[in-house]
Amino acid sequence: MVACGSLVAQQDSLALPYPRGHVGHFYRDEITLLAGFNQGRYGFAELGVGRSAYGVVHHPLGVGYFAGAELRPDRPELIGWKLGGYITFGGEMGLQLIRYQEGAAGSTVIRPELGIGIWKARLAYAYNINLSPSRIDGINTHMVSMSYALRMFTLSARDDRFPK
Repeated sequence: MVACGSLVAQQDSLALPYPRGHVGHFYRDEITLLAGFNQGRYGFAELGVGRSAYGVVHHPLGVGYFAGAELRPDRPELIGWKLGGYITFGGEMGLQLIRYQEGAAGSTVIRPELGIGIWKARLAYAYNINLSPSRIDGINTHMVSMSYALRMFTLSARDDRFPK
């Protein structure tokens, strides 16, 4: 007597981000919701909308840019409006321009980042360089930043750009 069986469960939720048997080359272009957290002396949560293009040619590569805001949960009147971009390649390099506002007071910083990242996930050391004559109290100088870009819409999911 021979017994056989199989099990199939929600194939959509188990789908890989690349075609089966074609791991060597793929490309995705998406509109994303960037969610992150920056922890230095003070913690800041961030949320933004951006565009991410990522894939594999010889190794994983991702490029993204975004606009958004960050705020301190314990001091919500302090908000930082930001524009930024990054590249991930196993490592991560990014740059952000942030304008912090608290009432009438304001401060502008530029934030370079360096860390590890793959596709849309990043973990980096970041440093705020003050560009304003004065600085608002309660802003980090050094921090660890982590973020992920969640897909909202797919612009392109083509694999025909690469040779098979």
